[in-house]
Amino acid sequence: MALTVLLQIWARYGFDYPFSWTEELARYLMIWAGLLGATCAFKRRLDPTVVQVNPEDRGLWNKVVFALTVLIFLSPILYYSFYGPNMNFERGFLWRSSNRLSQGMGVNMALIGAIVPLSCAVIVLHLAAILTKRKATT
Repeated sequence: MALTVLLQIWARYGFDYPFSWTEELARYLMIWAGLLGATCAFKRRLDPTVVQVNPEDRGLWNKVVFALTVLIFLSPILYYSFYGPNMNFERGFLWRSSNRLSQGMGVNMALIGAIVPLSCAVIVLHLAAILTKRKATT
């Protein structure tokens, strides 16, 4: 992302001919990096939380509350990534995105938007790993 921004600056001020695609590429890389970073933050438990529950500290109740808060947040995102109202696949986020191309690069916008359900799925995978993790016995 930083290299594409530097290339944009170099082309704009060095050659007085800016590329049309570098700013768009940097924006899309920022979206991907931000959402993939969110999955890493969730895995390491560095994400901001609504409910201050650590599933590793106590018993079953904390795990249930923790899992419910994460799933209540992610379920609508995953649902509307694939389906629209009345479970209409053609009104889902990815389908609507697949009908558009980016202006500067000509890339199908579904490739850019695919990070949304992908990052949610990775967070659900990390949630399953956190909930099934056993404490090491010494």
